[in-house]
Amino acid sequence: MIETVFSGQGWSFPPLFSTSSSGPDMLTGQALIEQTISTVLNTRIGERLLVPNFGSNLSDFIFQMVDAAVMADLREEISIAIAENEPRVTLKAILFDTSDIYDGKLNIELEYVINESNSLANMVFPFYLGEG
Repeated sequence: MIETVFSGQGWSFPPLFSTSSSGPDMLTGQALIEQTISTVLNTRIGERLLVPNFGSNLSDFIFQMVDAAVMADLREEISIAIAENEPRVTLKAILFDTSDIYDGKLNIELEYVINESNSLANMVFPFYLGEG
């Protein structure tokens, strides 16, 4: 119960309904935080009319050559997007895994601290460099 005080509770995305009478499946804690981070990184700034500053500009990096300068720009964009849109976490590190780069995928590992519990967590965000 303490875990949901600050981190909250929200619908899973995409919305799933186990039964018609039980309502939507809900997420709490780290699962909800990971879903929010993924949503922030996949949403273009200005895409949500009622929350125009929500999201990131990661889509600007599609079709870019992955070099040190682009990775530095990606790191900055991700840092700003998470800092401005996900107050429940403090980002500690952003690591890039280029092992799938020739398949058009850059795996971005995010290490962060959940502020409520002061626990370290991480997630991998797959960033596709070409249109899906």
